[in-house]
Amino acid sequence: MRVTILGTRGNIKPSAPRYARHSGILVDDQLLLDLGEAEYLAYEPRYIFITHAHSDHAVFMEADVRPNAKVYVPEPTKRLPSARVISSPIRVRSYRVIPVPTVHSHRARPVGYVGENKGRSFFYSQDMVLIEPRYHRRLRRLEVVITEGSYIRKGGLVRIDRNSGERYGHTGIPDLVEFFRPFSRCILITHFGSWFYKNIDASIRKVESLGDGIKVIAAYDGLTINV
Repeated sequence: MRVTILGTRGNIKPSAPRYARHSGILVDDQLLLDLGEAEYLAYEPRYIFITHAHSDHAVFMEADVRPNAKVYVPEPTKRLPSARVISSPIRVRSYRVIPVPTVHSHRARPVGYVGENKGRSFFYSQDMVLIEPRYHRRLRRLEVVITEGSYIRKGGLVRIDRNSGERYGHTGIPDLVEFFRPFSRCILITHFGSWFYKNIDASIRKVESLGDGIKVIAAYDGLTINV
């Protein structure tokens, strides 16, 4: 599978060349995972899978955007009533797409996605605190993990909702690397927070120093990898 990272910027004001666009990855010009920018529709993907209903991942939450592709979402939304709710693995063309519930927001239902094709697989998640143990078996034998980089500090920024007791927010990159280490030898970090833009070269070095035996890569807008 040919996977292109379209956007690496979180929901923040700072921006820089190669780190300017919001979330989205394109797989073989067929599948688009997250629609953080309306311009991604110019690639004419056949299927779009949304991780959660925040506008930097689903631009139609704030803009009048109506994709021609089939759109799959974790929960119904009035902003795009034609979208289909995905709760179990599905096949689209030669791909198998497996939703994996994640913890991030107590107001929006988030998921990540395992994408499989011809015996190869990757996992894509964005804003997240953790994945509950009962879903870990869906993450086996991944060629690459693509996940978020909102916070470089260990622990990130995680809060607890007073009413429900649910955790929400973003864990740190060091925590994500340690969590995904048993599942893949290659981790791509995207969705960078403000910390990244203070000194981009130093930030890249910091991210890539976290590997300790595996490959950790700071992605950029337009990076293409073969899975």
